[in-house]
Amino acid sequence: MSFRDRYGPWALVAGASDGIGESFARRIAERGGNVLLLARREALLARLAAEIRSQHAVEAHPLVADLTASDLGARVEAATRGREVGLLVYNAGAVHGVGAFHEQPLANAEKLVALNCSGPLLLAHRLGSGMRERRRGGMVFVTSMVALSGSAYVATYAATKAFDWILAQSLWHELQPHGVDVLAAVAGMTKTPSLLASDPHFPPGVHAAEPDDVARGALDALGRGPVWFAGDANRAAAKALAALPRPQLIDTMSRVTASLYGLPHVEARGEE
Repeated sequence: MSFRDRYGPWALVAGASDGIGESFARRIAERGGNVLLLARREALLARLAAEIRSQHAVEAHPLVADLTASDLGARVEAATRGREVGLLVYNAGAVHGVGAFHEQPLANAEKLVALNCSGPLLLAHRLGSGMRERRRGGMVFVTSMVALSGSAYVATYAATKAFDWILAQSLWHELQPHGVDVLAAVAGMTKTPSLLASDPHFPPGVHAAEPDDVARGALDALGRGPVWFAGDANRAAAKALAALPRPQLIDTMSRVTASLYGLPHVEARGEE
């Protein structure tokens, strides 16, 4: 079965304006799928849609919407009416601020919950229902290495990305008998505009991945299993970290985050 037969004719990519989401849209089009490009920045979406249409024999349309807004469901319903969406990629959800939980406005955390939890729930339920009935389709939820345990300075982000990770695994099991593939794509540090805008200090020897490599790898992995790690280094790191006692794991992740953003780290200790 071809990619389009399995996941076509339409894909919806949430967070498609740049970075990993843009790469997903381009690679899906390369494989013959039409794409709905969902994000807030209309000019970037329009340019991307035009480029995709000119480079591939597919359709590409912007879907301008805020993934945290109350009208998201209505906008998606209008845009997908009459279109069979057989593939959902939920890529949105950058860190959006690094700092101690109690030193940031509660509104920042609430927005991350809407973006990384409510948004995926809404789209997975709305679009996944049709896939389940048709007995074909796929969903990719892009999550993060920080969801392995949680970390100081990115508490809400880590928690919401863990939500995506667990949601994807649960739906992978539920929907497999109905012919629908689900994948948690675990990205490590990736050279996205959002990450680079946060002015990170990459640790020595750590090389951030290219967005295109993450998107290509995830699409190749879809249908093979519930979880895919972007890159051999991340896969090996995840296995090594999983063997640590939980307090040590959390402290290690917190140390890495502090180093990445030039913030102080105070060792925390505890019992398993």
